[in-house]
Amino acid sequence: MSSESTIAVTAIWTDDQNTVKGDLLGSSNTVAMAVGILGNHISKHMTKVYGLDPPLNPLAMRAKYFPDVQPSDMLNVCRPSGLTAIFSPNFETTRRIKTQLAQKAQANQLSVETNTALATSTATTSQSSTQAAPSRRSRKNRKRNAASAANPMSTANPASTSNLPQVTMDDQLKAMLASMQSEIAEMRGKNERILDENEKILNENGNMRNEIGTMRNEIETIRNENERILNENERIHNDLASVRNDLNAARVKHSQDVEALKEVTMLLVPLHLRVLLDLARKKVLEHLGHETWEDLRASRSVYQLADTICNDLKRKGVSYPPSSESIFFLCSYNNIRRAGNTAAHSAKEDDIRHAVLTQSLESRDRRCLESLFTYAYNGVPV
Repeated sequence: MSSESTIAVTAIWTDDQNTVKGDLLGSSNTVAMAVGILGNHISKHMTKVYGLDPPLNPLAMRAKYFPDVQPSDMLNVCRPSGLTAIFSPNFETTRRIKTQLAQKAQANQLSVETNTALATSTATTSQSSTQAAPSRRSRKNRKRNAASAANPMSTANPASTSNLPQVTMDDQLKAMLASMQSEIAEMRGKNERILDENEKILNENGNMRNEIGTMRNEIETIRNENERILNENERIHNDLASVRNDLNAARVKHSQDVEALKEVTMLLVPLHLRVLLDLARKKVLEHLGHETWEDLRASRSVYQLADTICNDLKRKGVSYPPSSESIFFLCSYNNIRRAGNTAAHSAKEDDIRHAVLTQSLESRDRRCLESLFTYAYNGVPV
């Protein structure tokens, strides 16, 4: 397998002392496949390191990998630095490892205590046998001492000689015990730190739960407020709909009233204009001294009557005299008189003024009616 066709992959089990490294084909494996392969290898490795039975399940580990690529990408995208996956055991796996380490530590401590007791017992026995010398061996000892005097290398104390290897064993056992106690103390320190961190995390989780509870209460309050606002909006919408219906009904009624008023006004206009003609004739009769219009007209034609009235009004010097055209309009049987004959002969000044204003501004009738209005009401303009 050449280096050009493979990608370096690394699996780390929370610390670099338990690291598995290798090479995989970059063109045949995806990132997800490579992480799965690394997970199988690291689980087997950690099972062997900790002596776990049953073996670790690769699916019972959490994995993070670098660089940040898609799981479906081919492994070639990790060139040139390669793929590194960090595996963390789940809670159950962590508990199994801690239990296994504790059992090993307890077994090692028991073995050290047993070895220490055995060494102490051996040393005590050796010293006792050396100090208990029988009397019948005195001559032998004297001979041995004489031999020792002849050979200085043989003057060493047998008891001291037998104690030398025992002292060395005690030192080794003590060193092993001290080392194991140090490891146990270090593990206890790590466990205490982990417990402190767990307690801190639990406290933080408790705070987060409290905050989440507070947020849920606030959300519930907001939801209730929104519901209240929706109900209020619905009520306002219903009120607006009712107001619109009332307004539409009022508009319809108003339109009907306006139409009725227009009809009434159109009926009153001829009456008011007829009243104006009668008031003008009555004023003429008063100025010329006649009781009725028939007496004033006698046998005169309309033209003769109009000339007579015009001349007499000028001769008498009446105020605001109507024009000759207006006097002719007053004497003739016109459409206004004809339309007003069917109406009553009483109307207010404002009603008559409004009736005059309904006529076309440039029409002959309008000019004559305005002149007669001013005449009939003593110079009051329309």
